[in-house]
Amino acid sequence: MTKRRNIKLMTNIKNSATNKHSARKYHEDRINQTIAKHQLERRTQTIIQTIKKYSNPRMINSILDIGAADGLMLSSIKREFPWTSCIGIERSKELIEYCKDPKIKIIQGNTYLLPFKDRLFDVAIATAIIEHLEEPTKMLNESRRVLKKGGLLILTTPDPFFNKIAEIIGYFGKSSHERTYNLKELEKILTESNFLVLEAKKFMLSPCEFPFELKIEKIVKFLKINCILLNQLIIGKKCE
Repeated sequence: MTKRRNIKLMTNIKNSATNKHSARKYHEDRINQTIAKHQLERRTQTIIQTIKKYSNPRMINSILDIGAADGLMLSSIKREFPWTSCIGIERSKELIEYCKDPKIKIIQGNTYLLPFKDRLFDVAIATAIIEHLEEPTKMLNESRRVLKKGGLLILTTPDPFFNKIAEIIGYFGKSSHERTYNLKELEKILTESNFLVLEAKKFMLSPCEFPFELKIEKIVKFLKINCILLNQLIIGKKCE
């Protein structure tokens, strides 16, 4: 019995060390690694622009980030909307430890069972999360529950085709994606979760920053060759 306990203890210690190493690498990549840093910045700016487009920012009092990781995105959102209460939910306590911004709060928890009362938030965001979930409708239903009437759910997820290419060339290492979704599939599951879809589009021309990127991306959209864009955005509204 003692031997079994010792084996279990050593396994737990090894798993904890692995989790801490993974969290540190993830956090450091988002600060220093060219592709990860650029993707974070593009997603963040897209979220901020979407909030401004589909709401009166001054009327927004609370924002929830589902899968907030180290809080870097949520911190940027807080700086853009300093009057809002910005709260994140994240399952990894190791990642939460890297959040050093006292102006936001990240809680360890489960996306399938959000630890908040009904109708609490004006906006919920989930960037690069849905592709990791076994049961995405549970997350969508919980998001809807905690949103106020008229509240926004903003999701981003990689395009399935380009995600597959990234897997083939080994960019993700061992992928943790359960499945990927195209825009029609995203619209379908949001509609089935009783969201009104306000917009579904693609964005992000390149995984790396380059000169005139945003201007070229506008031309791509004008020419209606959005198929070459790498990421996807969908906005749902809670109407009841």
